[in-house]
Amino acid sequence: MIPKLNRKTTSFMVNSLISSTHLLILVFSLIVSVATAETNTLNRGNGAEPDSLRPHLAQGLNSHNILHDIYEGLFTYNETGQAVPGAVARYEISDDGLTWDFYLKDNASWSDGEPLTAADFIFAWQKAVSPDTVAPYAFLFANMQRDGQLRISSDQASHLRIQLNQIDSALADKLLLPVFAPMPKHQPDEPVYNGAYVLSEHRPHEWIALHKNRHYHSHETVRIPVIRYIVTENQNSELLKFRAGELDITETVPDNQLDWLRKHYPKALRVAPYNGSFFLGLNLADKHLQDKNLRTALYWAIDRDILVDKVLKSGQKPAAGLIPTRNNERNAFDLYKAREYLAKSDFKVDSERLDLLYNNSNNQKKTALAVAAMWRQNLGIKTRLHNQEWKVFIKTRQGPNKQVFRGGWIADYKDPLNYLQLFESDSRFNYYQFNDADYDQLVQQIRATSDKNNRNDLIKQAESILQSELPLIPLYFYVSRHLVKPQIKGYSDNLADKHLSRYLRF
Repeated sequence: MIPKLNRKTTSFMVNSLISSTHLLILVFSLIVSVATAETNTLNRGNGAEPDSLRPHLAQGLNSHNILHDIYEGLFTYNETGQAVPGAVARYEISDDGLTWDFYLKDNASWSDGEPLTAADFIFAWQKAVSPDTVAPYAFLFANMQRDGQLRISSDQASHLRIQLNQIDSALADKLLLPVFAPMPKHQPDEPVYNGAYVLSEHRPHEWIALHKNRHYHSHETVRIPVIRYIVTENQNSELLKFRAGELDITETVPDNQLDWLRKHYPKALRVAPYNGSFFLGLNLADKHLQDKNLRTALYWAIDRDILVDKVLKSGQKPAAGLIPTRNNERNAFDLYKAREYLAKSDFKVDSERLDLLYNNSNNQKKTALAVAAMWRQNLGIKTRLHNQEWKVFIKTRQGPNKQVFRGGWIADYKDPLNYLQLFESDSRFNYYQFNDADYDQLVQQIRATSDKNNRNDLIKQAESILQSELPLIPLYFYVSRHLVKPQIKGYSDNLADKHLSRYLRF
């Protein structure tokens, strides 16, 4: 028999139902709010504190990563790391390859709403080549300079013309670099940006926050409103942050954790080929390292197979030469040669030492320890290790007070010349005090040569000089190593290891 409900009982049940419904709505709203907050921000590990966030002065990849998000040049990276038009709607190249005409997008603008113009590029590039700026990448403008003047011009606000002295098939890739970014001529000293994001807050040695730029020409395609670049100089700490959910993408991973990561985070671990070369630099002005026999002994005494397979274990390839090629992808370890050259040198093993400088990183420490152990075991040479925080290391490496130091180069663009020009006598990146007239002449010939076969022969000759004179000791070719949460879409492994935030989404 169904009980009869009175008005009081009915009223109580209805009120209870309404209260329960309100509670469910409140709980659901809280869940949605939390979920929305989580997907509002992408947290990216970025390694060391950026050396600079000014496009003309930045050198490190941890600076370039951020700059590619807040500035956009004539060219930009697509999802697969290829050069594609950025702030331009179209461009034209003359038949002789010497004149490039760029036409800016109609809706290209700065974050304050002002239109982006060709004058902004001219203003920025003139500043980049100014002696007062001391831009590390200013040398890249040499091919568009004559009699000290940039050969760039504009006949209307949306049109920029570049005239080259000689053909440059790698120009589009070079124009990707932050040094070629525009600057707001109307607000040169204000935080105004033309990229997909704007820099909103910077807490040194902690993080850099970016917010979506509502004036970006393709702002409707930018899915994640806030990007936070976290300073993660310690790789073990970075891994812990990822495991705790504090990071969505890591800058790298500790080599000694790779096996564990393959087992426990197989969907998140991303290891891929990378267009980069790691080596040790040698200061040829040092009284010991002026001795070519000693440099040669040090070169042959390192077992690169052990280094990459047993110490690093990340898939790196052993490097016998500077440029990542199959011919250079070999061990170059010969104990007999190493000891033979050491015997010819003036280095006194019993009383003299070498100093090896590297930046503060677990992986760099492991490499330095392994190299020092090999020199001690194979040659009897004792090595003092010195590690420094990245910004301090950069300055020390540029100065005269060093012997052996951590080197390496990630290709800025797809051309072997990008590696070879590091060792030109007048290069800003010549930390090695290497001065060879024949080498300089070869590099100049490579720049002026468009014939592919002739160019390849010249590149081999230049590399041969480096392998003979040894201002560097190649160790291995890079792979990129990241942890990426599986729910993040738009992240594509590529040789350039470029992953602009504008393409990423949850």
